[in-house]
Amino acid sequence: METELLSVDDITKILRISKVTAQRWCRDRRLPAAKIGKSYRIRKEDLDRWYEGKLLENTVKR
Repeated sequence: METELLSVDDITKILRISKVTAQRWCRDRRLPAAKIGKSYRIRKEDLDRWYEGKLLENTVKR
């Protein structure tokens, strides 16, 4: 089973954030990303899990 790796550009389109923000979140470990060479990559399932966690955080706070 191959794992789909997303680039920063992919993340910006999915989350609707700027490239600078996506890179900062990766660098600051706010997103579960790995640096491969000079760029960050994030596994699709890790991004899905992270997003679900954020949704749960927001529903609990309300």
